[in-house]
Amino acid sequence: MSPHSEPLARHERAALADDLVSFGPDAPTVIDEWDASALLEHLILREQRQDLMIGPKLPVGPIADRSYAALRRLQERTWADRVEMLRSGPPRFSPFRLVDSLANTVEYLVHHEDLLRARPGWEPRTLSEAHDQELWTHLKRMARPLVRTDVDVTLVSPLGGVRVPSKDPIGSVRVHGSPTELTLWAFGRDRVSRVRLEGDPEALLVLRRGDRGF
Repeated sequence: MSPHSEPLARHERAALADDLVSFGPDAPTVIDEWDASALLEHLILREQRQDLMIGPKLPVGPIADRSYAALRRLQERTWADRVEMLRSGPPRFSPFRLVDSLANTVEYLVHHEDLLRARPGWEPRTLSEAHDQELWTHLKRMARPLVRTDVDVTLVSPLGGVRVPSKDPIGSVRVHGSPTELTLWAFGRDRVSRVRLEGDPEALLVLRRGDRGF
């Protein structure tokens, strides 16, 4: 199967794994508090060990102790082993394996760009037409929960447009870009997304005060 004909989620998983090997665990990402190691850990836990996604609500006691110990064992594995965990995908009976395209297409695209666009001199990649269309289909489905603001927003790509209405809009804004750039913008990656905004000054100010991403 050609890399450009396989599903985008599978393509991005393999490409991200290759770049993690090349860049190493200390490589920066565009997420200030995450290096490549933290990014990889997030992806592994999300897909394979949700029980180890330790947070402030985790109970104390034996359960918490076992979770912390398992997390430490994961962190002590070699970088190559951890990248291979990502490359191999979710366990056989994981629900993520059944919904790979739905759950992982945008996740892997965005996090791959998080890694790539932290590199000096980065330039946007060009996806195949099929992958552009696949990403655009996912973005149209996700646009409303991703973009939360008091203006009407229309995302405009070469493949069409999608409107994200506001209940009581204070004006409207059009955001122009490729499916990749619009996806990054919708996830709040303002520093590295190459989009063009159109709207009156008040609407643009309101937009900047809104929320994007999950």
